Amino acid sequence: MKALIISDIHSNVYALESIRKAEQGCDLIYCAGDLVDYGPFPREVIEWVHKNDAICVRGNHDDIIIDLYRNGNRGQDVGEDGIKWAHCNARLLGEAEISFLESIPVCRTFEMDGYRYTMQHLYDNYLTIDSLPKYDAFWAERYETTEATGDRRMIFGHTHRRCIHYLSDSSLWLNPGSVSYRRRDDPSKEAHYFTITDGKIAMKSLVYDRTPLLEAAQKLLLKEEEMRVAYFFFG
Repeated sequence: MKALIISDIHSNVYALESIRKAEQGCDLIYCAGDLVDYGPFPREVIEWVHKNDAICVRGNHDDIIIDLYRNGNRGQDVGEDGIKWAHCNARLLGEAEISFLESIPVCRTFEMDGYRYTMQHLYDNYLTIDSLPKYDAFWAERYETTEATGDRRMIFGHTHRRCIHYLSDSSLWLNPGSVSYRRRDDPSKEAHYFTITDGKIAMKSLVYDRTPLLEAAQKLLLKEEEMRVAYFFFG
C-alpha cells in the first residue's frame, strides 16, 4: 500500500499536479486540511481533490473562506488596495464548492498497513503535543478508548513544518509540511509532503514551476501586503 500524505494546499493546484506526476502508483491520498486561501486556484484544487478521491480534513483557512462566503463578505466594499487572498478565494468559489468544504470533517481515524492513524489539521494553535500523557489523552478522545498498545500515528498540518516527532517508539506525530509554501525562516520553495509505503514513512520535497501561480496572483489586484506574500511564495 502506498499513500500520499499532503497538507496546506492553499489553492495551489500546480504543486498538486507535479506531486501526482512524481508519485505514481499511490493507492490513497490523505490531506490534513487548508485546501484553499492564500493561492489563486481554489476551484481547481477542489476539482483535483474530487478527481483523485483525496481523503481530507477541514482546516482553519477552509473555515475562513466558508465564513466569508456564507456571510456575504467577499470584499465588495473594499477598495482595490484592500483586497485579500481570502476575498479572492471566496469570490472564485460557488455554492457547490463551499458545500463541499463544509462537508469535510474536522477529524478522521483510519487504519493502514497495521498502523492506526488520526488526522486533524491542528492541535492547539501552533503547539505540538510534547508529552506522552497528552498524546494518550488526545488519542483516547478520537478512538474512544484508553488503550495505548500498538503502533499509533497522528497526522497534523497547519504549521507548514515537515517533521516526525516520536513520543514513544510506537507513538508518532507526523506533519507532511505544506505543498505550497514555507514559513519566513525557511527560504526553500519546494513542495513538501510524505509518502507512506507499507508503513514506511518517506519525507519528500519537489521543485516545480511556480510561474503560473505568480502570474495568476498578479492579476488579482491584491493589497500590497498580500502581494508581498505572493512574491515570497511564488516568486
